[in-house]
Amino acid sequence: MTAVDIYSPEPNLLERKFADYLARHCAEQGTADHPSSVRIASIRRTSRWIIALAALAGVISGGLIGGSEIWMRQNILSGIDATDWRETWPYWSVFYLLVGVVSAVEIALLYAIALRGIARVAHHSGLSVSHDEGRALFAHSLARTALEFPSPQIRIYGIDPYAHVANWKLTALNVAYKLKVGVSSFVLRVFLRRVAARMAIRSMVPLFAGPLYAIWNAYIIGRIMSEAQVRTLGPFAVDMLIRSSFSNSYDLHEKEQDVVLQAAGEMLTRGQDAHPNQIYLLNKLRAALGHRKDIALDWPAMRHHLRNLNSAGQARVLDVLTVSCVIGTGIRSEQMELLRDACADCDTALNDARLKALRKAFKRGEALSLAKLSDTRS
Repeated sequence: MTAVDIYSPEPNLLERKFADYLARHCAEQGTADHPSSVRIASIRRTSRWIIALAALAGVISGGLIGGSEIWMRQNILSGIDATDWRETWPYWSVFYLLVGVVSAVEIALLYAIALRGIARVAHHSGLSVSHDEGRALFAHSLARTALEFPSPQIRIYGIDPYAHVANWKLTALNVAYKLKVGVSSFVLRVFLRRVAARMAIRSMVPLFAGPLYAIWNAYIIGRIMSEAQVRTLGPFAVDMLIRSSFSNSYDLHEKEQDVVLQAAGEMLTRGQDAHPNQIYLLNKLRAALGHRKDIALDWPAMRHHLRNLNSAGQARVLDVLTVSCVIGTGIRSEQMELLRDACADCDTALNDARLKALRKAFKRGEALSLAKLSDTRS
């Protein structure tokens, strides 16, 4: 089973269409090296432009809705406060129908803007998602980012990324994702109309619609583009690690290989998310180590073997943990604890501030290196 089949075993129609679009518009021949500063600058410009377009869509949407309400109040419903609701509900029904139509068009436009922006980011990065079996999963992962879909609830090579997440929390997270773009945008409009309209600034509420919708759209699309950049740059960090530390991995003894795979798997579960960057790391490690079986994760039992590795072997394991921690959704306290304990087992110490700074640098587009990974330890 390929990495993409594991990551997205049952993609829906929208995910397939978005993934096909991204596969067609990403780089035809991918590059192995991290994007240059020129290409990173192009990625940043693309992200800013896409966020600006999303904000403009909010201004137009808010202007249509706010302007329609002002026109209706002045020309049809003058003296509405003293009018019985039974006489005005047909007019308000039409108004809310307009709100729904405008919101639906705006949301569809936001998805299209996000998809186009992500395709441009992937293209500027040099990421190819169609000519490499491991990287092929990123067409679907980026499609899910554009659609604001959560990571799928799957097992990866026998590992459950959500082993430490309660079922109720998984359900709540799924609901939260579905509320981000669609329902949340419509709720914002209803809130402005029904709640804020009861305040002292009632007559000014329609005038606030455009700026508020613009800010909300910019926030949502900004988060999407930020995650898209993380998912686009992650494969280059993984490839650097594999080239630098595992080019002759068949020479590693079996116990060290087991510790490496167990470390990567445990960091994945500590992140509580099936993040494609970490899946790609596991996929590349399995290929480099010639490991074909599933991984029976048991880090507490495997951890004591870390102390018995030589310094080079310990450095490889710590580098795997650090890369996996940096390229995921974010640095969780559970991941910091794992990395801190692993450093202690290797008679070194984790510098929390440097690790967080490395994460920020990675998100800005800076390339990871073995020196930078080592610099997080003292």
